[in-house]
Amino acid sequence: MNQAVEEYHRKRRAFIILPQVGIIIGEQGQPYSHREILKHIGCSDKQISHILENYPRGYFLNNKLVMYQSDDVKEGESWQLHPKNYELVKKYFGDMKKIFDLNTQSQIFLGVSRGKEGEVWPTINEVDINFFNE
Repeated sequence: MNQAVEEYHRKRRAFIILPQVGIIIGEQGQPYSHREILKHIGCSDKQISHILENYPRGYFLNNKLVMYQSDDVKEGESWQLHPKNYELVKKYFGDMKKIFDLNTQSQIFLGVSRGKEGEVWPTINEVDINFFNE
């Protein structure tokens, strides 16, 4: 991991939502990717790929909550939260609002476009804070 990517990972709070488990939140200031977080809790490579492909993950940074899924995409493609997982996010959204102190000024995105490593990747599919309350 290059220094710019590591520094970005240190700034944001990564999370992963697993059904019947809850929210796994990366330690503040740690430089780990979602894959590395899952590795640290003992998931195998096969389990990690399954989780990244099928369940919501994302990060919180600068009052911006970004959620998405999929294991790997090419530069210029997007990771997006699949509508089939909206109910799963809705189940834990109240907790996320408390943990990240989300409010009406918070921005919430349901995807991110993959850019070049070391750059901030553009967020996509913005929704209102009430999107998961309905």
